[in-house]
Amino acid sequence: MKYTNLFEPINIGQLTIKNRFVMPAMDSGTTTSEHLFSDQSIAYFAARAKGGFGLIITEYMAVVPEGIGNPKEVGLWDDSFIPNISKLSDAVHKSNGKIFAQLHHSGMMCVQKNTGVQPAGPSAIASANYLEPVREYSTKEVYELIEKFAQAAQRTKKAGFDGVEVHGAHGYLIAQFLSTATNKRVDEFGGSYDNRFRFARLIIQRVKTLCGNDFPVLFRLSAEEFMDGGCTIDDAIIYASLAQDAGADAIHVSTGTGVGGNIVTPLYFDPGFNIDNATKIKANVSIPVIGVGRINDPALANQIITSGRADMISLGRQSVCDPEFPNKIFEERTDEIFKCTGCMQRCYYSKGYDESDVGISCMINPFSGKESDWKFINTAVKKKIVVVGAGPAGLEVAWIAAKRGHDVSVYEKNSTPGGNYRLAAIPPKKQDLAKTIHTYTTLCKKHGVELHYDYEMTSKKLNSLNGDVVILSTGSTPLLPPIKGLQIDDCIKANDILDGTKVIANQNVLIIGGGLVGCETAEFLSGYHNNISIVDMESQFAKDAVKRSRAVLMERLQHNNVSMYPNTKVLEILKDGIKAIRDDNEVTMNGFDTVIIALGSKAYNPLEESIQANEVYVIGDAKIARDAKAAIYEAAKLGLSI
Repeated sequence: MKYTNLFEPINIGQLTIKNRFVMPAMDSGTTTSEHLFSDQSIAYFAARAKGGFGLIITEYMAVVPEGIGNPKEVGLWDDSFIPNISKLSDAVHKSNGKIFAQLHHSGMMCVQKNTGVQPAGPSAIASANYLEPVREYSTKEVYELIEKFAQAAQRTKKAGFDGVEVHGAHGYLIAQFLSTATNKRVDEFGGSYDNRFRFARLIIQRVKTLCGNDFPVLFRLSAEEFMDGGCTIDDAIIYASLAQDAGADAIHVSTGTGVGGNIVTPLYFDPGFNIDNATKIKANVSIPVIGVGRINDPALANQIITSGRADMISLGRQSVCDPEFPNKIFEERTDEIFKCTGCMQRCYYSKGYDESDVGISCMINPFSGKESDWKFINTAVKKKIVVVGAGPAGLEVAWIAAKRGHDVSVYEKNSTPGGNYRLAAIPPKKQDLAKTIHTYTTLCKKHGVELHYDYEMTSKKLNSLNGDVVILSTGSTPLLPPIKGLQIDDCIKANDILDGTKVIANQNVLIIGGGLVGCETAEFLSGYHNNISIVDMESQFAKDAVKRSRAVLMERLQHNNVSMYPNTKVLEILKDGIKAIRDDNEVTMNGFDTVIIALGSKAYNPLEESIQANEVYVIGDAKIARDAKAAIYEAAKLGLSI
């Protein structure tokens, strides 16, 4: 077996974990207003244990009601929660996994509308996120909170949990005590490193007293807080050593804060970006160190463990993307792995496709987060299914329908699959999107789908195939509105740049359209020494992008000196520029060598009206031009229902 080091057992304290894979705490969005895990929550965690993750860490769980971070955060503040969390520990254990509860208090990051009381923290400093007045906890209250943390841990032990993680990362209460940006206290909990760590130390020690030395305690911290005065790796090394001295059994090295960002990182951060920090901490402690940071490939995971840079690997969004990541590696099915692209389009507080698509999920694997609802049921009636178009929607519906027992064939006019989604992998840092298509085609071949390339489908050909079901996933084409001066046959479209049809270098370039495609095309062209300007009639560029991804993209465009002109409606395209209306004033922009059109897409569906099959479905962009998240979800639902 390849990557054997990933499957070596390891001890955290006196507890043996079967391999090196950790699913870290992440908000699943599936808990209830009664502060309980729902049946879907339990199915979601159990699926990761069944998928081979040796250690499962729950999403954060509040030790007191006034410490909740969201209105549905699971509670640990009294014994009434024990029956519910016992169901979760039982489910994980049945799937041969170990489970730790993450002990949490939001501190100054609390919101009064959620808790009913004024936020409190180590000092009376308001969160820049919420801007609510914060009161300072008294010394007496701090000691009372220490006991609350320990009692919450004791409840998890009674519920069958294997250990706890003390959440000292991401800018929550314990992290607020550690950081000089938020801790301005003058009592024994402020000032020196030892004093700032005292709160965490006493929590760890009290948990050990109540739960026993054989009950493991992880300590999670942020190696870098990305905020003025926040903790850096040098601080984290000191705190990791202090945690070990206090009795912690392992260190979980994360990154970021609610204020400084980068708790969840988009695709612009390289896979494994935080492992160097874990390595530095590992050099200063003797207990296991868990590394995290966009680890999404078996080879990278194995290199981290084999080289001794970390003892375990924590796979956050990758565990959302593919709950079977460990099993697929162990069974040498790596080509079947859904590889997290860092898109953040469906896993990070993002809206689902419909009313049933709630809670955490994944753009490229919509089965994630629906473990209790979406099931593969073999078809009772085998049908001949013809799919036209091998973009992500066509491939997704094909492999799912074939797995259920249908006879499926896919016909693609190009020599390679992927459609416009393949072009989305071209801009900088987006290369992992290409792996999506490879995974889909691997699954198609595994389940017997016939893939036909260089096949230009016509109505006559389609009807001659005599399919019981025809699925049209023919994608979209660039939208070319009737702008004066636009020579459609000669115009350069963003797709022409991304597919390599046009090579533009050392030019003054104007891009008409500041959506995501226009902005990413600008970044791509920046690598060819072009001077680039973008115009858009909207006030915000790349407005449909995920907030965090958009922020980084805008920073990158600014770094590349891309000029952006919002509120600019193009009236006419000139030989070397445009005439436009900007803020009610007519302007002329000229002096450009090349003008590129990036004004969106429109559905391409030339075959539907002439199809003779009994069942016809139009999916993805062929139905209406949207993002890949919608197309893939729609395709998956159809594949399960035919």
